[in-house]
Amino acid sequence: MAMRVATFSQSSTILQNALQTQAKLAKNQEQQASGYISSDYAGLGTDAATLVDLEVSVARSNATVSAAEDALARVEMTYSALGGMSDVLTSMRADVNAVLTEEDLADLQMMAENYLEDMTALLNTQFAGRYLFAGSNTEQAPADLDAYQAANLTDTNTDYYTGDDYVQSVRLGSDRMLDYGVTANSAAIEEAMRALSFAATADPLTMDDLEELSDLLVSAQDGIIALQSMSSTAASSLETFIAAEKEYIADAEEMITEISSADVAALIVEASNYEVQLEASYAALGSINNLSLLDYLF
Repeated sequence: MAMRVATFSQSSTILQNALQTQAKLAKNQEQQASGYISSDYAGLGTDAATLVDLEVSVARSNATVSAAEDALARVEMTYSALGGMSDVLTSMRADVNAVLTEEDLADLQMMAENYLEDMTALLNTQFAGRYLFAGSNTEQAPADLDAYQAANLTDTNTDYYTGDDYVQSVRLGSDRMLDYGVTANSAAIEEAMRALSFAATADPLTMDDLEELSDLLVSAQDGIIALQSMSSTAASSLETFIAAEKEYIADAEEMITEISSADVAALIVEASNYEVQLEASYAALGSINNLSLLDYLF
């Protein structure tokens, strides 16, 4: 039946309202299906800027946590290697103290040679393909005995070292850097290498050398224990930072969910109301289309 001029305006208004309600229902159903308020930032209104800031912050924090966790693994490996060096020095000190006669010196030199090789192996410890004690030169083993021999117990000698003085660090936020690296030319390690090298290669090694050798070993071990303590402190700082940052990430992600996620239960109620409105609109349109002036004249 053709629409009458008298009912056109009213029908158009009802139809327009019905189309708007239908669009709202379609958006509602899309939100229910996806679980999100909107598929883009534009649909979030004033919350969009807050959501973007939170997402950027979470991405930055995740990257920082990843770097901190890598640094923590390296620190833990460094701590373990330093512990091994301390053990080597403990054994060497025991062997020095066990020397009673000149006949024992040959055995001591043999043991010192073995300990020197053990120390070198520890200095050449790698983590994820990178040398821990090489400074920035992480692709090359930092300790090399080929051109190294300590001529005496007093002169500093780092000829074994192939790295540089760079100390590894990690950025923990925009304004905080944490140094955690140890280089194989540090004073304590140099003392250890000097003591072991001299004990292994001195020609001859004498009973008179043993007291000075023992003192140097004690100094070296004290220094290495101090380096271990520094590594432990760095590890503790990293663990605290990682825990705090992960807590922040969890809170921020919860806020992101609250901003972007749709309330499905409320949407279901809302959808039911839209459906009732549509049914009423379609019923009203049907009634208007069936109206006839003749019904009122006769």
